[in-house]
Parts: sequence; C-alpha cells; structure tokens
Amino acid sequence: MNQSGLKDELYLELGLGTRMRRLIETLTNGMEKMYAEQNITFRTGHFYAFYAIVERGPLTINEIASLAGFSHSAVSQTVKKLASLRLIETRAMEDGRQKSVHLTDHGIQMVEKLKPSWDAIEAVVKDAIEESDVDFLAAIAGLENAFRRKSVYDRLQEKLTGPNARPAFQIVPYDTRWRQAFLDLNIWWLKKYFRVEPIDEVTLRDPEGKILDKGGEIYFATVDGTAVGTVAMKFIAPGIFELTKLGVDPNVQKGGMGRALCEQVMNRFLARGGKTLFLETNTVLTPAIALYKKLGFVEKPNPNPDSPYERSNYYMEWEAHP
Repeated sequence: MNQSGLKDELYLELGLGTRMRRLIETLTNGMEKMYAEQNITFRTGHFYAFYAIVERGPLTINEIASLAGFSHSAVSQTVKKLASLRLIETRAMEDGRQKSVHLTDHGIQMVEKLKPSWDAIEAVVKDAIEESDVDFLAAIAGLENAFRRKSVYDRLQEKLTGPNARPAFQIVPYDTRWRQAFLDLNIWWLKKYFRVEPIDEVTLRDPEGKILDKGGEIYFATVDGTAVGTVAMKFIAPGIFELTKLGVDPNVQKGGMGRALCEQVMNRFLARGGKTLFLETNTVLTPAIALYKKLGFVEKPNPNPDSPYERSNYYMEWEAHP
C-alpha cells in the first residue's frame, strides 16, 4: 500500500487482528499456490508443528505448544493431521505418560522436497521486510513481550474501569463529514492567539489534498458522533513527519483529549517506521508546550529556519523511549 493509500485504511490499532489475518492470508495464498504448482502435498497450517520437529528433533506436544505459543489442543489436532499424512508418528516415552513426535521416512523425504521452497519463502519475506524499511520481526517481538508482561484482558480492564480510564470520547480517522470541523477547530485558536496565515487557509480548507493525498493522516476526537478535537500527522519526507493542526473545542474539552490525539500520531509514526517526528509552535502556547514535554518532545534548534509559519518560534522533536 502506498503512503497516500493509508487514508483509506479502515483497520488501524483497533483492527490489528484483522490486519494480521489479512497478512496471513496473503502469505498463505502465495505459499499454497506454490506448493500446488510443485505438486507438494503440504498445508501451510501444518508448518509450525512440522518445522519444530525438523529443527529441534523429536518433541512432545507440550514442547511444540510452548515453542509456537499455541494451545495443547490446537497442536494435538495439527499433529493428528500430520500423522494422517504419514509425515510424523508418535512414540511412547520411557515414563509411558507422554508421547514424542518424530518424523517418518516419508516426512524426511518431504523435508527434502520442501527445503528449496522454504528457502525461497524466507528470502521473499526478508526482501519484503527490507523493502518496507521497518524492523517487522522486532516490532512483533516487542508487541508479544508487552502482552506477556500484561495480558490484553488486564490492559482492557484498566482502560475501562481503572482510575485512569479514558473519558467518553473516541479517536477516529479522518472522514469527509468532519472536513468543516477540521477547519473550525483550528481557526478558533489561531484567531485567539495569532492570525490565520495563508498556509493555514490553504491546508485547513483542503485537508485531503494538502495532507492525506501527500501521505499524511488526520484524526478526530469525537463525542456522540460529533468531532470536538483534531490533529494531523503531515508527511514531509521519507521517515520525517510533522505533528500539526492540533485543536480541541474549548467548550467541550475533556481531560486527556489533547494528549490522546497526540498519542495517536505518535503511535502511527512508530507504526510507519518514522525516524523524525517534529512540531513547530509558539512560546505563547505554554499549556501545549507543557503537554508536548510530558509526551517526550524536546526543544531543539529548528533545522529549517525558513519555517512556513510566521508565528513559529519554538521547535520540538519527539524522543521515543523503548
């Protein structure tokens, strides 16, 4: 998907499972087609158990489940399917209470048939990861480790019922029905503290053309379907993004809304493998600067002294912490 196509993406953090399933289906369809064309009777869904035995030698079902992170019952079903294909067999262990899973002679022959395909698949995935310019395996490991430290359920309970539970607003991606709100939410603070500059007029009246179509993203905070806050992440150059156009309705401000909008941009910046996330502001906006500092933004010399904003006299970059 190209950068401008991101504006049409429905499934972001909330739909991570859907995105992973989409990726799995993409990989599976390509591999299954390759196996069929090579007349190899093997299913990608059996790979994890079969490969574990190929790499580690005879294993128990519990050991395979631990390596794959799947349930005992799921692994047991896969082992039964592999046994029906005569690729593996189970043997009683010395204590008689467990069975170990071994490759059969037919399984060993299948490994020889599969090895060239596996090498090609591995190379293709490595090429795609390099092309994406994102350390995808490290990102997956980081997410898995985070959920090992605290489960998804426990985290949900904290968000929904804990003392720091989010107020009753939602952060949602850009929709054309909120185009006017994007303009209005920014105009009020510009007029209050500064003046509406030509660059503001152009961008705020054409968010699709000036931000979304150029690879940026826009989000809204909504209450009961009404947009009451907004922020944008503007694409500047590969790996470089600007946090901009942050505005919250002063009559509907809810605790944490501005922070949540900024965090949405920060999370999307990381998801896209960004290298530099910056913002330009003015020292008059002390509450905003205080928020940015809490989020990890630090003041730095502006690498672009010819800022497009007359009001800009304060430059910050986000220093992400692992």
